Amino acid sequence: MHTIGDCYVIMSYTGKIAKERRSPVVQIEEAFRVIQVGLEMINIIAEERNKTKNPALRNLDMRIGIHTGKIVGGIIGTKVVRYDIFGQDVLIANKMESNGMAGAVCISEQTYKLIHRNNFVAETFAFTEHRPCEIGTIGKTIKSYKVE
Repeated sequence: MHTIGDCYVIMSYTGKIAKERRSPVVQIEEAFRVIQVGLEMINIIAEERNKTKNPALRNLDMRIGIHTGKIVGGIIGTKVVRYDIFGQDVLIANKMESNGMAGAVCISEQTYKLIHRNNFVAETFAFTEHRPCEIGTIGKTIKSYKVE
């Protein structure tokens, strides 16, 4: 979607599906695809880091944080117009990234539970419980999980 400093924000949506028809199956597919993209991004960066001759790129890495939830989106701005997303769940996704681990994908408990509603999808990945993420502005502590 866009970048904020060194943070890249993406949002998964598999198509034009009305809110009332967005079944858990669709939500699981979206979460599955985002996790796959995150893991692939980590792999590509590792490959580039290992083959580079540029010493400045030898420490290149990234954290990826994923959360599933509801957002409000819209076009904002007058001089620089862009589509942006807002809401508590955007904040949680951001905290998953900022409290994550370099070279790893971390997901929220909500995404973890959603993925585990489909055994085939859940068995595609290995999950390790990561540290809880405190989100003071909304007064919640959320469990997080590292995905491999």
